[in-house]
Amino acid sequence: MKRLIWVITCVALAMGCGHAMANVVSFKFQDKIKQDGVGTIDLFAPALAEKVSNGTTLEAFRQDNNGALVFSVSLNEPNSGTENSDSQGIAIESVELTLDFGSETVIITELSTVTYSLLLKEGNVTRALYPTIVGDSKSNRVSSDILSEINGSSFDGTLRVPVSRDLTGLVGATFTVRFLVVNRKLPDPEAFYDFAGADEEIAMLTSADAAYLDALAPGRALAPLTLDASGEALVNWTYYPSNDGYYVASYEDLFPQQGDYDFNDLVVAYRVAMDTNANGEVSQITGSGYLVARGASYNHDWRLRMALPIWASGLATYNFYEANSVTPKPGFPKQQWVSGELDLLLAENIAGEFSDGGSTYVNTFYDQAVVEGPRFDFFVVFDLPVPFTEIEAAPFDPYLYVYDTEYEVHLMGKSPVLGYSRNVQNNLTVFKDENNYPFALVVPDEFAPPLAAIDMGLAYPDYLEYVLSGGAQKTDWFRRPVVERVKNVPFKNW
Repeated sequence: MKRLIWVITCVALAMGCGHAMANVVSFKFQDKIKQDGVGTIDLFAPALAEKVSNGTTLEAFRQDNNGALVFSVSLNEPNSGTENSDSQGIAIESVELTLDFGSETVIITELSTVTYSLLLKEGNVTRALYPTIVGDSKSNRVSSDILSEINGSSFDGTLRVPVSRDLTGLVGATFTVRFLVVNRKLPDPEAFYDFAGADEEIAMLTSADAAYLDALAPGRALAPLTLDASGEALVNWTYYPSNDGYYVASYEDLFPQQGDYDFNDLVVAYRVAMDTNANGEVSQITGSGYLVARGASYNHDWRLRMALPIWASGLATYNFYEANSVTPKPGFPKQQWVSGELDLLLAENIAGEFSDGGSTYVNTFYDQAVVEGPRFDFFVVFDLPVPFTEIEAAPFDPYLYVYDTEYEVHLMGKSPVLGYSRNVQNNLTVFKDENNYPFALVVPDEFAPPLAAIDMGLAYPDYLEYVLSGGAQKTDWFRRPVVERVKNVPFKNW
């Protein structure tokens, strides 16, 4: 008999609504999704040898789930960037359910998940809506069925594949899952929905266990840019770098001279969040931060800038608070109109605002008691939503203005922007020296600044290789300090 192959890709399929043929119990498969983000799962091969899965089994699951097979993935993503034990995620590029009936093969590529996100696939230039699976690393799942392999597991979001025909006659079935390879150079949401780590388990779910996991929604509240299938927001706010983390900006203020290169002349921690709608447009931006350390005799302003489309406009409101105060300082809040860019003076005349008694050195000496720094916050409302893709990417442009030299100090690759600074007139617009050493850095909040007059390379031995490789090697250099040469400042507890 001629073998037939059917490929089903329709948006909606008719689903059977019969009653289950037999009692079904959720179980794990032997095959896993591999570290390369691809898994081909033999649906006739449960993880436990005593389990049986065949056409009759799958038909029972199909009927129990009202004409669909429902799967769950146990995410096994590393703690990196915004992903942590409380929230992690992956995106799915495609699935392929291959049903072998002996004389014909049916291939189904339709899928649905509870969550979606607008993501940029590696090699593409525009974002698209992709299904996602969000979860956490907790092994606390509880099924209503004591025999379910969901019990005590860390299975996360669900993935549903509609199947319109009876599966009793199956002689074989496989389910291939391909995770999306996002542009890993971008921050959230791409940084959150990339994949890395160990193999990831997959399970077949009963309708009861599927409903339980969907209602539990592990990790969802903390995941960035979480949408439903229509693109409507489930979670509006996307945090940079995360909802409980900070970027740490660290500066050398003797630019263009290298100075002592201890990168503690000013240390600022900051976090930004964007309210993103279903069309990938930002209607509001908010942020907050702290002055963490200051090891300089020079005086500074600290500003945060984001490039916007020229037509973008709105109103920004910002506050500055003394340490351990919930009331803004006199003269705050301040407001400014936003037009074509966001450039906020969030900490002004820092020498007068952040000191340790009579000393301009704060939180930079080994035996110096930690002094809690002032904090700031801001809120921006746009007149019209701004496409997320047209806002400068995180960590944005955090920069210093040095009163004494009248120079701006930016991250490498950024340009001076203030009309009253001397950078342009003195042709000092590149913020690195001839050996590629920067004068400003943004690092994760685990970074501890070097002690006063301790060169960054002595405090962090891997830093030299990181710089000389153009940032290609030793990218986690900040995790390996010489502990007696750095100052731990617990600003996240302030």
